[in-house]
Order: sequence, then C-alpha cells, then structure tokens
Amino acid sequence: MALLILCNIGARDVMWEDQEIRPAREGGERLLRELERDPGQAARLRFPILEPCLRYLLSRHRAERPWQVILFGTDQPDPKHRGSDTLHFAEIIARHLPGRLREAGFREDFRVEARRIEGINPALYDEAFEAFGRLLPPLPEGFQHAYVILAGGTPACNMGLLLQGIRRYGERLRALYPPYGGEPHELRVGHQILQAFQEAAIRDRLREGDFARAEALLRDLGAPPGLIALAAYAARRMEFDFEGAREALDQAMREGDAATRDFIRQRLLHDLDPLLGPGDPPRRWEALLRELFWNARAAYRSGRYADFLGRVYRFQEALLRYLVETLLGLPTDLAREVREETRRRWEEGIRGNPALLRFLEQQEVEGQPLDWRQISRPTYKALLAFAIEKGGTDAEGRPLVPEGERGRYQALLKQVNQLDPLVERRHRTIIGHDFVGVSKEDLRAAYAPWREGKVDDPVEGLARILGMLRIDTRDDPYSAIADFIQRRLSQP
Repeated sequence: MALLILCNIGARDVMWEDQEIRPAREGGERLLRELERDPGQAARLRFPILEPCLRYLLSRHRAERPWQVILFGTDQPDPKHRGSDTLHFAEIIARHLPGRLREAGFREDFRVEARRIEGINPALYDEAFEAFGRLLPPLPEGFQHAYVILAGGTPACNMGLLLQGIRRYGERLRALYPPYGGEPHELRVGHQILQAFQEAAIRDRLREGDFARAEALLRDLGAPPGLIALAAYAARRMEFDFEGAREALDQAMREGDAATRDFIRQRLLHDLDPLLGPGDPPRRWEALLRELFWNARAAYRSGRYADFLGRVYRFQEALLRYLVETLLGLPTDLAREVREETRRRWEEGIRGNPALLRFLEQQEVEGQPLDWRQISRPTYKALLAFAIEKGGTDAEGRPLVPEGERGRYQALLKQVNQLDPLVERRHRTIIGHDFVGVSKEDLRAAYAPWREGKVDDPVEGLARILGMLRIDTRDDPYSAIADFIQRRLSQP
C-alpha cells in the first residue's frame, strides 16, 4: 500500500536554528542560495510542523511503499503580499527533509516535490478552492490513501486542500493535524465532510425519485440496513418489479430498527397486495394506474422527459384499456398465455352486439377502414366513442354508460384524447421510432393548446384524469419513503 501526502507550507514551516525567517519570500530565496553554496548548513534547519507529521506517518505506515509527498508553496501575483510567499520554503523542505529522515533510518523510496500555488490570493477561500481543484493530482496507480496535513499554510488554502482532496480521493483521504507542541493525530473531519457530501447526494436522488442510485449511495455511506432495503424496495417498485419489491420490503422488516418497521406497518405493508394480483381486476387496474402516475411524475420532475413521454403513452393506452374492459366488458390482455382466448372473446363480444359492429365497420383511421379485430388504441378509441359519445347499448339494449354518468365520461374521454400530441411526440423520440429531442418546453407547447382550466403541465393533466375516475393520487408512497429516509439520515 503506497501513500500520497499533501501539505501546504506556511511561514513557520522552515526555521533557522529555531528562529523564523522573515520575510518569507526574500529570506527563503536567500537561504536557498546559501544552502546551494554550502549544503552543510542544512544541519541548522528545523522543520517544526512537517517533520513530526512525517515521522508520525512513517512510524505507522513503515511497510507501505513508495511514498509521494507534495508540498504547496504560495507565489502571489500582488506585489503588496508577495513578501509572505512560501514557494522557496517548499523547495528547501523538498530538498533537505528526505535526507534527514533517511539518516534517521527511514525509507529510501521517499519522493518529495514542491509545487506552486500561483495566480491567487491565498487568503480568499473561493480562489483557494478553485486553485486546488487544478493542483491536486489523481491518486497514482497502486496508491491506497492520500493524507492531507492541515497545519502550515493559510486557513483558506487548508480548506481548499481538504475539500478538493475529498472530491478527488473520496474515502481514501485521511486528514492529519499537529497541534502546537503536541503529538500529531488523525482527524475525522475528512470522513465527516465526505459523509455530508454523500448525504447531500442521497437527498438529491431521493427528491428526484432516483431510488436505485440512492440505494447504492446509502450502501457507500454505510447507512442502516433497513434504510438500504427500504430504498431497494422503492427502486424495484418504481420498475414495476413487485415481486422484487416484496422481497426488499421483507428484508427491511427483518433488518430495520423499530422506527423503520413501524413506518412499513403504518404506510407500506399492504400497498403491493392489489399490484401483485390477481384479486379484484378493477382494483388492480386502479392500483396500476395510480402507480404509473407516480412513476411518470418522478420522470418529469427529474428531467427525464423522453422517459416521461413513454409513460404518457403507456398511461393513455392503459386508461383506454381500463375503460374498454369496465364499460364494454371486452378483454384486452394480450399476454402470450391468454392471447388466443382474448382474441376469441374480443371478436365474439363485438359480433354479439350488431349496433356496435355496424358502428365499428363505419370507422376510418387515416383514411383507411378500421380493422376492429386489432386489439389496439384506434379500436379502443372507437369502442369508447360508441359507448360514451353515441350513447351505445349492449346486446340487450342497455346503455353501456348510465345517462347520469355520460357527462363525466365524455369529459374524461376528452381529457384522455388530449394526450395525443404527447403520444405523437413520443413516437418521434429515441424511445419511439426517431431521434427528435424533447425538452420541458416542448412538452408544455405540445400539451398547452389542448388544456382547459389552469393545468400548468402534463403531470397535472394526468392527475386530473385519474381524479375524474375517482382514483386518489395524493398518498404518494415514494414521497413518504424519501421523507422517512431523509429524516433518519438527519438523526444522530
């Protein structure tokens, strides 16, 4: 295991027989020339901050090799502040500290180099942060950890070094601090900040409904197993993998703490019952439509607009199927194991209603006669036009839609048909049959001409449709799960 060690050099990092060298830039440059003329004078140097830190690390990582040490010295552009620059101190340490440590019996494969922090004011936090984003190298091949020594240098530079170190090296970063006159010790601040970054990323993913990524981040964070399993449940449920979701929920019940188990019992325990079926078909249809709405809303909120259009297409088709099955009693399931039976019952049901058959045979799609034997969206729409718009009856002459309900179903069918521009847009995207791009503005422009009232976006249009079917979408389980996990992350 090899180590990368990073340190800012300050004005007190180099001393000459226990005396500070002032001003740092001029004195450091003069001392560097003197040591070049007479290397024997290096015995009078003292490195009161860095040397104890390296000895500390060497004593604890003696077996790891090689080591690479990078020292950062300032080189400011403003002449008024250049006197405090430490670029020459960094060079002096890089040249003379390794030999001193080797003489004391430490390793041979110990490389030290000096680098300059140029073009910034080292007292400004934002400039220091940006500078270390450019200065920090990738972790070399085979290196396991990067140490930052938080001692010399300005507070802004040490902050920039630490935060950019966390961004660059993640969990491989360690922080070391040498208190004045005391033994160096490792800090948890790097881990704590990394944990804060990870928690922030998890919260972002949860707010966007990206539970699959939240699950992976929770694992990286070392979150409680119950929360990880809860995120896995939501991720699988979001993919309509209800069997997998049930397994994850069982795991959350087994591994979760009391609060997690109570949340599941009160909020989620029976959610999957109608989704796993078979049960009552209308109840399962309503559960699936509600689930699809939440899924579509998550795609829209997270900016996955092509995916959202795919869900709109599925939503409209599912609504049409639901209405055909509930109002006309015709089957629409084309799964392989029931396909032939569905087609037989479909044709038998239509032929058994002469008025319906005559109506369908008069319909056209894009100038061609409707092939009503095809169980598809055009036929669904024609069937519903007969039942709702024409006030059609069944084979015994009974209205397919009660007269008192016709107005509601007419408004509902209009809303469903108003999704057509979005469905057509879907066909032209990468999830359909073309390569046309899609944006939020595109969706609003396609949907807005058809909207009524104050529907601001297509998601509200989907909610309105389900509301007209008396399907409540307010009790969103995904928002509840996201809120619960976020609350638990905030607890000590």
